[in-house]
Amino acid sequence: MAVSVTLEKDGYWFQRARVTRICNELAPGKLVEFDEASTFVKFRIRDPFLRVHLTEPSGEWVPSVLAHYSDEQLRGFIKDLSNGKIR
Repeated sequence: MAVSVTLEKDGYWFQRARVTRICNELAPGKLVEFDEASTFVKFRIRDPFLRVHLTEPSGEWVPSVLAHYSDEQLRGFIKDLSNGKIR
């Protein structure tokens, strides 16, 4: 039996994948950690080699609200979370 998942722009999994893509662009080779216990999108970037977090926690984002942010706005938000660690 095949199972199909439809990803909607304002859905949790679509926004999580989008955040992951943008974080990987800004901090290649680093880990994007999500709060798995939340139905909101909550993330931060971690350097597994140095064992430090490169960003503050993002706070909890409703996926449909996050969908209204452009990729450029999301990049700026992530850079702000890093307090200068990511440029």
